[in-house]
Amino acid sequence: MTPESTSPDTAELPDTTELHVAYPRKPPDFERFDVKALTPGTLLGEPCTVAVVGQSHVVTAPALDYHEVCSCAPQTAAASETVALDPGVAARVDTAGEHSAVVATTDLAVRSLSSFPGPDEATIAHRFGSEAWTTVDLADDGTAYETYHTYPERDVAVQTVTRLARESANANGESAEAVRGVDR
Repeated sequence: MTPESTSPDTAELPDTTELHVAYPRKPPDFERFDVKALTPGTLLGEPCTVAVVGQSHVVTAPALDYHEVCSCAPQTAAASETVALDPGVAARVDTAGEHSAVVATTDLAVRSLSSFPGPDEATIAHRFGSEAWTTVDLADDGTAYETYHTYPERDVAVQTVTRLARESANANGESAEAVRGVDR
């Protein structure tokens, strides 16, 4: 059973034209978000928090120094991508240990609204309106997660698939941060 929450249908949904995915250096402050639903999970064997927020979603795993904010509002993190909500648009965001021991690759695709599989199999879901959903599904093995953000006013669903791996050590046993001289 998916933890699901629902916002009243009386709220007017904005006509969103872009989605922004960012990987901030510091854990997001949940106090600054309109949190709709929140659940714990596990990524790469470490605890994480997954939230559907009024602007989209947040995934954070402090022990991994990994944080993702997906929002309709612009984000300022160095590792980020802005995607137009036009059918057929696709993008990739790679984060390779810039400030974390995790390498993350996120593929984003804007598809037709009918491609949304529904909320039933998601780890967490929130319905903003009759067909307006945000869902996050953590993979059972903790190495990936998939999100959907639906925009019925544009007849599109944005699918993201994020794959995570611990940054591997080089032949001398040094991490990429040690080789680059990054202080942790």
